[in-house]
Amino acid sequence: MYKEITHNGKYRYIQSFKDNDGNTRRVSIVKNNKTRATEKEAYEQLQAKIEKILNPASEVKLLGYYKRKFLEFKKPTLTEGSYKMYKTYIKKLDDNEKLENITKIKYEKMLIEYRSQHSPETIKFMVRLFNNLFKFIKKYYVKSFDIHLEFKLTKEEKANELQKIKYLEKDQIPGILASIKNNTVRNVAIIQLHTGLRIGEVLALTPKDVDFVNKTITVNKTKSQHGVISAPKTLTSIRTIEVSTYVLNILFYFISNKEYIFQVHYNTILNHLKGLNITSHAFRHTHVALLIEAGVPIKVISERLGHSDTSITLSIYTHVTANMKVDLQNKLEKAFPIFSL
Repeated sequence: MYKEITHNGKYRYIQSFKDNDGNTRRVSIVKNNKTRATEKEAYEQLQAKIEKILNPASEVKLLGYYKRKFLEFKKPTLTEGSYKMYKTYIKKLDDNEKLENITKIKYEKMLIEYRSQHSPETIKFMVRLFNNLFKFIKKYYVKSFDIHLEFKLTKEEKANELQKIKYLEKDQIPGILASIKNNTVRNVAIIQLHTGLRIGEVLALTPKDVDFVNKTITVNKTKSQHGVISAPKTLTSIRTIEVSTYVLNILFYFISNKEYIFQVHYNTILNHLKGLNITSHAFRHTHVALLIEAGVPIKVISERLGHSDTSITLSIYTHVTANMKVDLQNKLEKAFPIFSL
């Protein structure tokens, strides 16, 4: 290493080396003085520069690099809406973070701070997203990188989440359906009640998706609120499910020369249900409740609904079984007379 004085009185430290092709190259760095400490610092920085040139793969990549690679990897499997959500929430991770500085405690503390600004549902999504990113880094890039974040609801949050899982009791269903005056909207609701399909999945059904011989329908696409057709929410959402003759009759009635079976706008359905103070997801949850009461295994229900894991189904199961216990208590009160001694 040698140095030369620049035109403004500073010192340029220069190091020559042979590159991988045998050519002589130089790297340099400018410092304000020529003290021994500065010379040592300049030497170390020049060696780091040379190392990057000779071994580009050894360059330390920051989190931003892996975030970009992860999004590129996931994009083909995500709907437009899901991809936008991924991009929005993954931005919360610092691009300039080194992997060695990422710790479980640090990131879980960050999530705790977010809890005051976001719903538990959003935090759970962020945890799943970050964990998927970390798994991706470990699997494809850095085998030693092993971070898994955890998130648990408080008792209060659990109670609030259960309140959001709204479903209809059997005796409520006829009245709700009768209150839906639009015939197409009412039959879409009936299809959801009998199949557990999401509203977008029902609206994306085509005649080709219906197998009248084997009594099944295949879910392989969804329609967004803006009418955009895309792949389902997740890979597990692509499925073929058994349906009743009653469902097939409804589908047959609405089949026409149009591409999609149900000719109704997404927002039209939402507006009709809003007046009844329910969402389309209530019909999907009701389907789960009815299957649970019929004794159908959780795993079977989860696969039928296209859930990515059984935790979503189990949250509904917890709520339903709690109500069933109360109902059982009421039945016991009525079924058994009071015996006096």
